[in-house]
Amino acid sequence: MTKTNFVITGVGLLGDWGAGKENLIRFLSGDCSHTPIEKVDFDAYIDTSLVRRADYISRCAITAAKFALEDAGLFPVCKEKSNRVGIILGNVNGGVHYSVEYHTSLVIGDPKLASPLLFSESVANAAASHICTTLGIHGYSTTVPGYCGVMQALQFGTELIQQGAIDVCIIGGADVNHDFLTKAYGACLPNPELITANFGGSGFLILESLTHAMQRKAKIYAQLEGVRVVTAQYAIARRCEVSPLQGLLCETNIELKDHDCLISASYEEEDSLKRRELFIKAFKHQQRIDIDCSDSFGYGFSAAEAFQVILGALGVFSSDYLTSFKEFANAKRCIDRIFVMRTTLAGANACALFSRYSPGKD
Repeated sequence: MTKTNFVITGVGLLGDWGAGKENLIRFLSGDCSHTPIEKVDFDAYIDTSLVRRADYISRCAITAAKFALEDAGLFPVCKEKSNRVGIILGNVNGGVHYSVEYHTSLVIGDPKLASPLLFSESVANAAASHICTTLGIHGYSTTVPGYCGVMQALQFGTELIQQGAIDVCIIGGADVNHDFLTKAYGACLPNPELITANFGGSGFLILESLTHAMQRKAKIYAQLEGVRVVTAQYAIARRCEVSPLQGLLCETNIELKDHDCLISASYEEEDSLKRRELFIKAFKHQQRIDIDCSDSFGYGFSAAEAFQVILGALGVFSSDYLTSFKEFANAKRCIDRIFVMRTTLAGANACALFSRYSPGKD
């Protein structure tokens, strides 16, 4: 099968720091006020009458997906081509507000009175379903649960496009906080204070083949050169020298260069440092830039992962998105390629490589 070149043609973001690319820059630079997701005026972005019973996570996801489609010049979705547009959503907690309410009614109240409407909104794939019905998407739709779900969605999206199942894939993640989660994770995480920091929102990017993007004369943010999801916990415990990043390089025939940039994020400091070393060993050049954005997005789970992936795609498009990081500020140079690395408590690791798109280079 002929190799397909994949590009990012649109992004959409919504967090407690605001909405859109411009607010992302303001947020990273520290010039931004915060509004809890529960107090966001979704009526300003979407027709909430269509999702009156939807959980906050679904409203966040619909809004971010709409932003991404608008940014890519694909909204409203053409009815004749709606079956060629798919969506893959990464998610960890599902509609947690309704999940807590529903299960509380089962345990404490009368199980016969538990609302089936609450149950349908509490499942992990509720947000993706709402996106399809609200935005008119009739192509492939699925939800990837668990950590590194956005990276898995990105990898799955390339396969669907490569196979010809769809032409455009909306890929992202969504998660929001709840007092129940704050208490649960606060009891087991090393930095529980980060749980309430920037916990909540959604981010999406638009993935399509370079050929399809060029045919419709789309704006291109970045080219996706490769993505890989691995589980390296066993290798790290055994002090094995196998690097997940090297696996990505071998699969895609990529050679690391001077001035490449690594954007990483993790959840547990001691364990992630070991994993980080495995990745960074592949960077033998002294001119690399290593940016850790763990504190920037907090424990946002799939939302934070989506923001990190989007940051990688936008970073090669414009250095404005990296200037707030001291590692980049000290380097003072443009970045042509960015590796995005994600490690989690669950043992999953993922990495993707974005490069600056230059017309005619392919």
